[in-house]
Amino acid sequence: MAHSFYRSIIFIPFLLLCVTTSKVVTANETHETNDLPLAFRLAFMTGHVKAGLALYRLGELDMAAPHLLHPVSETHKLERMGLEKFGFNSAPFIKVSEALKSQEAASEIESLLQKSDANLYYVSQQIGGNSSDIINFLLDTIIDEYSIAVTGGKITDLGEYQDAYGFQVVVQSQAATLSDNKRDSLAPALADLEALWLDGPLPVQNPTSVDDMVAAVQAIAQRLGTQKPN
Repeated sequence: MAHSFYRSIIFIPFLLLCVTTSKVVTANETHETNDLPLAFRLAFMTGHVKAGLALYRLGELDMAAPHLLHPVSETHKLERMGLEKFGFNSAPFIKVSEALKSQEAASEIESLLQKSDANLYYVSQQIGGNSSDIINFLLDTIIDEYSIAVTGGKITDLGEYQDAYGFQVVVQSQAATLSDNKRDSLAPALADLEALWLDGPLPVQNPTSVDDMVAAVQAIAQRLGTQKPN
């Protein structure tokens, strides 16, 4: 699982992301998730859940399990710290975890999967936050995760590959809340980003290169107005 830290923008030249504050918040293996602002922490947890839900619906229960544990397990409790007061409800996620253990098909618990997803959406509405900032955080985290996931032209860490997929799903959701002009401007670049997971969260023999992933992220950042000028 990736965790969070604050780092100066000069330490991520490959992204060339420029924000209005002096630091970029991102997620990293060596730091605690509770360092993140609440809206970022929720987006981070939601990315894991989105990956898990997609895998569950594809019938990949074993792959789905670690991603869907984020909202309820003791290991990931720092991710959900403080979310309860904004309406986070662990009950449906506990039931999903139980369904995973008993190997219930997604079709049998679809209403429960929808309820879990809806709860995170509700919490996001209560917390709010700047969508552009959240997208920037997720874009940076996608590169962190994907750079671990793909090495030597192969998927070497499937969990991180799937995490990155889940984060791009949340990017799409956050982009839907932007102004019409900005959303329309981003649409082609967002479609290009999504297409880089060649079979959704499932493993593939020849995954998209890290360089191509970085280029796709940069294209979105540029349209958001967060990329440094050349």
